[in-house]
Amino acid sequence: MSLFEDKSYQSLVNGLDSAWMKQKVHSNNIANSETPGFKTKNVEFKEILSKAEEGKRASWEQKAVVTTDDSTSSRPDGNNVNVDKEELEMWQAYAQYSALSQRLAGKLSSLRYVINNTAK
Repeated sequence: MSLFEDKSYQSLVNGLDSAWMKQKVHSNNIANSETPGFKTKNVEFKEILSKAEEGKRASWEQKAVVTTDDSTSSRPDGNNVNVDKEELEMWQAYAQYSALSQRLAGKLSSLRYVINNTAK
């Protein structure tokens, strides 16, 4: 089994990608907090059934989807960005990204240790 087929490695990489996407979306919301008519974007995760490949079972996966909040308007110009909420969401995504990257670094460090000490 290769490293890239390992489910825990794939989960860490997918988590990093999701946290990065959240950071980008929330920073974009903050950057557009003064743009008239701008609507807040959110990252949601939807469960999807992945297609079954030959001889393999179908499995559930989480898919990140960017949605727009058109239901609220907090200002007369139509903008609904709450900067405090966006900063909190961005900080949470950063903390998640940091924790996942440390876990991935630990996993790769363990693998490096095994590779370096097996040849002796």
